[in-house]
Amino acid sequence: MALKQISEREKKSLHLGRRLIPFFISVLILSYYLHKVDWQGLKKAVLTANLWLFFPARFFPLLIYLVVDSYLLQRLLVWFHRPIKYSQILYPRAGLYLLALVNVQLSNGGMFLYLLRKAKIKAEKLAGLVLFRFAWSVWSINLGLSLSMLVIFFLRLPFHSPLSIKLILFGVFFIWANLFLCLGLVYYYKRFRPQAHHRPIWEVFFQAKARHYLEVAGFTLLLAIIAVLNNYFCALSFNIKIPLHELIVLLPLADLISALPIAFAGLGTTTFAWQTFFKPYATPEAFLSFTIALPVTTYLTRALFALIALPRASKEIQQAFSSRSDYCLLYTSPSPRDLSTSRMPSSA
Repeated sequence: MALKQISEREKKSLHLGRRLIPFFISVLILSYYLHKVDWQGLKKAVLTANLWLFFPARFFPLLIYLVVDSYLLQRLLVWFHRPIKYSQILYPRAGLYLLALVNVQLSNGGMFLYLLRKAKIKAEKLAGLVLFRFAWSVWSINLGLSLSMLVIFFLRLPFHSPLSIKLILFGVFFIWANLFLCLGLVYYYKRFRPQAHHRPIWEVFFQAKARHYLEVAGFTLLLAIIAVLNNYFCALSFNIKIPLHELIVLLPLADLISALPIAFAGLGTTTFAWQTFFKPYATPEAFLSFTIALPVTTYLTRALFALIALPRASKEIQQAFSSRSDYCLLYTSPSPRDLSTSRMPSSA
């Protein structure tokens, strides 16, 4: 009995330790930059920041992202699964932002579990919808990169980057090659093997019609443009003047580093990413003040959305988990019923 209690105590300690690791990593990274900072310069960077520009430039894009992202998810469920109300996506999505204060993956996982019950959808099929949405996000980002690289070459604009231009071009071509390969496989199966059955995770790619592809592509491109403008004006409010063509190319890499789950709320990793990729355009003090304000404002804004949506979100989530469901959440192979209804209806 004593051994069992010790074992449980050790498990709790290890779990707590894992939770605290990102916090300590953030403290270590920020301590490194704070140790080197000019405190007078940091004070000046904070006092000269245009917060009247910064807060709206951060608040409204986050609100638009929440609204559009929830709409896209609702449309995907309506097109490829079953009707569901937009409010049944929007409010739980916003309410679960509270979990993102602890861990972003926890918020996304909570939304995934909620949809399994609310939409009565198999886990593998839901993962397919998420993958479809992600693929077009990659498309929109790569389109922006490609257009920016063309502008840089034809107008011979200066381009400052710690990465080789050849390496960036290789990444762009590699992503295009994979996207066209996937679309080619979809065309081949739809054109020459229309009766072939696919795992639920891939069904959405074969069931989607041209208008579905165009609508999802259009909205993901809109979100990508808003993300670039959002970061551009937020940086500008702290007197960080980055050429737009460089921001479009390097922002996805900076965001990728900032979102690594090794630091708490992106504190530290955001500072490292922006100082690494955009170093020529501001002082270290300006970058430090900006990259602390950016993730903190993001988390506080999403917490505000969560608090506003919480009453309605709680009601929707309770209804989803209190209702009985005979659906198996761990899905491995298509059932006869799924196979017989795998084709898209004539109208969606």
